[in-house]
Amino acid sequence: MKQCLTMAVAAMVLIGGIQAQEKGQRNWKRFENIFQAGGGMFLEKGFDASGKNPGLVLRASYGLDIRLDETWSVMPGFGTTIMIADICSYRWHDGSLYAPEGADADIYPCVDVYCDARYRIKGDGPKVVVGLGPGLSYSRDKDTYYIDANPSDPRNQDQKFKPFGIWLRPSVMFEFGKHFKLGLEGNIGLNNMRVPHPEHNITKPTGFSNYMIVAGFGF
Repeated sequence: MKQCLTMAVAAMVLIGGIQAQEKGQRNWKRFENIFQAGGGMFLEKGFDASGKNPGLVLRASYGLDIRLDETWSVMPGFGTTIMIADICSYRWHDGSLYAPEGADADIYPCVDVYCDARYRIKGDGPKVVVGLGPGLSYSRDKDTYYIDANPSDPRNQDQKFKPFGIWLRPSVMFEFGKHFKLGLEGNIGLNNMRVPHPEHNITKPTGFSNYMIVAGFGF
């Protein structure tokens, strides 16, 4: 899987680098490299989510926007994301971020691939691009239960979340000039992320979603 992902990434960058300056019939680029970074709110719903404050999500990504005509394009891409639940309860000490004593923080770092359909709305001022598409994430770190207050808790070291996530990605971006972009992006989880452990009465599903302010640069 890693080899396939590496080959796909290399092909996208190569195509974008070679043909980014190609123009269509109406003075638009056929291909555009787009680098984006953003942050915002991470939400959990379902098991063990009641009473938790919103969390934090940070994301960086690369996409190759492929124009089909003056208004429509598709953009396959990849990125890396980290989601941290209940960030308001954390504390900063000696240059590091710590969860409250005895708490079991939910952290989900992942890599993801996606493919968005994008539509450009004609009008005066900044160009508006709305997008929608599927995404697939893979967690590179298996978060496990660890109850500080009770090291002998039978849940300790059991895996919390499934490695794969399926997402729906709505977005709206404003393009300023030839290169700069700013907008909003959502990632709405479509599958249950919680690994069930019936022996510990952990059977209810957990859903993830996040909503970000995103800045981008295209060329």
